[in-house]
This record gives sequence, C-alpha cells and structure tokens, in this order.
Amino acid sequence: MVKAVGEYMRGASEIPHHRTLVFVGAQTPDDATADAEGQCRSVWAKVEAALSEKNLGLRHIVAIETDIADRARLAAALAEQKRHVRHHVAQTTRVVGLADPDWLVQVSVVAAVTR
Repeated sequence: MVKAVGEYMRGASEIPHHRTLVFVGAQTPDDATADAEGQCRSVWAKVEAALSEKNLGLRHIVAIETDIADRARLAAALAEQKRHVRHHVAQTTRVVGLADPDWLVQVSVVAAVTR
C-alpha cells in the first residue's frame, strides 16, 4: 500500500530510511508556442503522468524545483503549482536560461512513499 508523506516542512525534508524516493527529471512543455499558463499546465500534466507511471500521485511530492525563463512568469508558475500541490514541500525556484528559448518553465520533483 502506498502512503502519502505529509510530515515535511517548507524548506527542509527528511526522508526516513524506510521510504522509497522517486525523482522526476525536468518536465518541459509540449507546446513551446503556448503562453506561460498553457506551458505550466502542460508541464504539471507531465509531472503527474510521470508519477502515475510509478503508481504515485501529487500528494507524494516532497520537493519541487521550478525553473522559469524570467520573473514575469513566476505568478503563472506558482498558480499552477498551487492547483496541484497543496501540502508543504521543500521548494526551489530559479530564473534561468532554458535549453529551448521558447520554453518558459520546467519543473522537476522528488516524491517519497512507504511501500
């Protein structure tokens, strides 16, 4: 049985030894021509799908790394994240140059479960 991990505090996560960690590498938008909101929706759909492949859900996320192309995209990125993740997680947000100049956001996560 998969259990959610909700005992994490914003900024720091300690994973007990009996947990399994799943790392989801940076997910990028499917449609680089979409606006920031559309790209954020696409990225979070891909995060959710990647976790689902391992029989996990968004509730298992313990850490999020969000890379945005510029500060103007921050509100869109955080709003979409809030739609999907309502519990406290360790979080990093960076303003960076992304590999594709049309990408506005990419997200990677770490999830933890007891199996």
